[in-house]
Amino acid sequence: MGFKNRILHFLLPQTIVARMAAVLFSGVLLAQILGTVYWVEQVESAERNRLVEVSQSMGSRIGQTVGFFEKLPKQYRHMVLDQLRDMGGTRFFVSVNREFIELDQIIETEFSSLVRSNLQSSILDQTGTIHELTIQFVDFDDLKILSGDNTMVDLPLKWKRFALLEPGDSSPFAVVQFPIDKEWMYLTTVVPNGGVMLGTNWISGERIISLVGVSIAVLLFMIILIRWVVLPFKLLAIQADHLGKGRNPRQLVESGSKEVVTTIRAFNAMARRIQKFISEREQSYAAISHDLKTPLTRARLRVEEMDESEMKENLIGDLEYLDQMVKGSLQVMTDGTIYENSTAINLNNLLDELTSKEKILGLPIALKMQKNMTINGRAIAIERLFSNLINNALTYGKGVEIKGTKRANGLLIKVMDRGPGLSDAEKANVFEPYYRIEHQLSNSHSGLGLGIVRNIVNLHGGEIVLKDRPGGGLIVEVYFPL
Repeated sequence: MGFKNRILHFLLPQTIVARMAAVLFSGVLLAQILGTVYWVEQVESAERNRLVEVSQSMGSRIGQTVGFFEKLPKQYRHMVLDQLRDMGGTRFFVSVNREFIELDQIIETEFSSLVRSNLQSSILDQTGTIHELTIQFVDFDDLKILSGDNTMVDLPLKWKRFALLEPGDSSPFAVVQFPIDKEWMYLTTVVPNGGVMLGTNWISGERIISLVGVSIAVLLFMIILIRWVVLPFKLLAIQADHLGKGRNPRQLVESGSKEVVTTIRAFNAMARRIQKFISEREQSYAAISHDLKTPLTRARLRVEEMDESEMKENLIGDLEYLDQMVKGSLQVMTDGTIYENSTAINLNNLLDELTSKEKILGLPIALKMQKNMTINGRAIAIERLFSNLINNALTYGKGVEIKGTKRANGLLIKVMDRGPGLSDAEKANVFEPYYRIEHQLSNSHSGLGLGIVRNIVNLHGGEIVLKDRPGGGLIVEVYFPL
């Protein structure tokens, strides 16, 4: 596995629940983000349209007011302003100042530029060209009516009553100033609901919390739903694993969705058919064993009554080999269906005992195992497995070396010898029943040993591989998943 593949394997969820939850959460989150973006666009568009209407209306009224005061003779302007204040004021705060008043403006934004542009065009539509027309947007607390530091809140009570009222929100004030007869006309009014001109963070902390909260809530409901849907398949996988390892799986309850019920029903039917087949096969082999042993026993007795001769010895050898083949065939069958409970097996102790028994032969034996190598399995079958491999190594290699190492998801046992080894064709055939390399009859080796070994390994969900040993010999690798 390459580096990139390992990274992807590490990052990607491994279970169907995690993968579906990740996809659904990403989909819900993406949908909410897109919905929020669309909502922001809609709100901003609505605010633009509203501010255009408001600014055009304000500009038209300001232009009319400016036009009115422009037409008044200079000596009457202050008099008219005083009279208007005494009568209740105008729609705007209007004054005439000796000079241009410098103001602290709000930060320029898209919306403030939009309002300024529409105000200016609407004013000019009413008044014509005005030189040095200035439009500024100022916070209420930063408004000044006279040159100096006199702010709106410091104006006399009479002036506040007939001037501007505090807007009560963050709406800025539009201040229009332009020169007229060596004085500066000053006009200001609040921009209705103009807080958006100060700049608005549409994606606030509350909205983010709401967005994430909704996504997490949906995710939790989806995880519960997915687990509910996947649970029958998880149970099905467990029972299928039991069936593959020779155990009798229990009949699963046929409940759930229509598809799940159909799958469970098919699995239950398959398990019943397999159990029936195994039972019938055991009965057949038991009958064959009984039928073969009787004539073999009779033939052995009759041969024993013969006079001593070379033919008698050959017949006895053939009968013994036949008996060994019958016993071996029955052993293959029972090893595949042995009814033995699984227990924790300490491979360190097991292999130490097996090698200690073989040391009586005087052949070189080496055992090197990592600590605490334990699997769950059938103790008698595992003992028979390694007993066969050790016996083969001692028989053909005149010595054996065993190494055990822990892997990420399992245990690897190597049984190595320095014998003649096997060709590629022989590696493929030695697991077949009755295949023997020397092609000679033997009472101790019937050609079923490695077939039995492979059955036991498969029974425990493992793998067995034959490899050439560097320098000569054979390596038998047995892998047990954890």
